[in-house]
Amino acid sequence: MSPPRRSLYTKPFILAAVANFLFFANLNAYTLLPLYIHQLGGREGQIGMIMAMYSVAAILCQLGIGPLVDRLGRKPFIVLGAALVTAVSTVFLFSAQLGWHFYLLRFLQGLAFAGFTTSNLTLLADLAPASRRAEAVGVFGVSGLVTIALAPAIGEVLLRASGFRALFAGTVLLGAGTLAVCLATEVPRPMAIESPRPLGAGFWRGFTPVLLSSFQFGLANSVVFVFLPPFGRYAGLPRIAPFYIVYTVMAVAVRFLGGRLADQLERRQVILPSLIGLSVGILLFSTLRSTWMLVLIAFINGTAHGFVFPATSAMAFDRAPRGARGRALAIFNTAALAGATAGAVGFGWLAEFVGYRMGFVVLGLALAVGSGVFWRKR
Repeated sequence: MSPPRRSLYTKPFILAAVANFLFFANLNAYTLLPLYIHQLGGREGQIGMIMAMYSVAAILCQLGIGPLVDRLGRKPFIVLGAALVTAVSTVFLFSAQLGWHFYLLRFLQGLAFAGFTTSNLTLLADLAPASRRAEAVGVFGVSGLVTIALAPAIGEVLLRASGFRALFAGTVLLGAGTLAVCLATEVPRPMAIESPRPLGAGFWRGFTPVLLSSFQFGLANSVVFVFLPPFGRYAGLPRIAPFYIVYTVMAVAVRFLGGRLADQLERRQVILPSLIGLSVGILLFSTLRSTWMLVLIAFINGTAHGFVFPATSAMAFDRAPRGARGRALAIFNTAALAGATAGAVGFGWLAEFVGYRMGFVVLGLALAVGSGVFWRKR
């Protein structure tokens, strides 16, 4: 008789999910920041550079935070991330002129992301049964994923009603809520399963497909969420909120199915079609002229997201040494952030040079090539 399946819904899991929801509700509200930068006189290249500081900071900090998470535990860095987003949101609330401090604030948001997500993802790896890793990532990830729709949609309502000051005030409250939950949560410190060990050549060979998939996922997502607000206006769309809603509904629905599927099949068999789906969705942006097309693109990209993220995360869990989970998962996050940085900076300048539509064609083709490279790696 097989042993009963361990429950995913333990108290630490639920509290981590609540904190994750509040934290990403704060960060995803800043997908509307490009509109504020535009309002203050910024151009596409400047938007890309400011938004990319988030990813630059996260990349620089992830690899240093990973070993500390292994050594000091998860909670200090969860609390650090929550405190930083609260402080940054407070400064944005009182920022009425575009200046160097926008770069600094985005940098600090990236540092917050690095500390919070590395520690929270490592905690999830500690809690999830090995046979349910993709399912655990899929279910847990919904807590952050729903904020992709809720934060910008509610943010647009606040902007229309009361302007950016109301939006930033809302992010202050979300940050404070995150901090309160984190401080009140007793995060179990993992037992010393193994002493820390170096990540050798065998690790890097096995982790290469994880990094390729993570990089492409970050690249596609950053371009969509950084440049959709200004591109939507350029394309003459009255609202972009339908994209966030449909994208999130599909990604949430598919994550439950996608997580279980990636536990039953080989991870790569789920990841490859999903990466191809992302490339198709990006290519279709070059044809965007109506809300119906926006909804179709959201359907494709959201579905691809729902499959690729749990499967790639589970592959990372599988191939992360137990004594070095913090480091391995920091590297996994860094690959996604490197893709996000390349997308924000590279696509910003590409759009200025060849235009938005041709830029989406170039990016979509590049992602298709990357999907082929992923499949060739084991």
